Amino acid sequence: MTKDTFQLIIAGKLLSISHDETILQCAYRHEILLKYHCASGHCGKCKIKLISGNVILRHSGGISKEDIDLGYILTCCSTPISHVEI
Repeated sequence: MTKDTFQLIIAGKLLSISHDETILQCAYRHEILLKYHCASGHCGKCKIKLISGNVILRHSGGISKEDIDLGYILTCCSTPISHVEI
């Protein structure tokens, strides 16, 4: 695993994710179907609780500050900066 690659755990499944790949993209690449609609951070359909790790969240208003403070992210616009579990 390189410094640009991290581990992503989704429902107990261990995946490899690139630093520039969204969690949603990685999940679908591994045939794990997550809920989403717009895939651009507007609708909030892909909101999920971040169990551990850190991400960069670049959204377009699809998640409230309160939800972010509670540890939620949008998988469509979150890229890892560490190992991540959702």
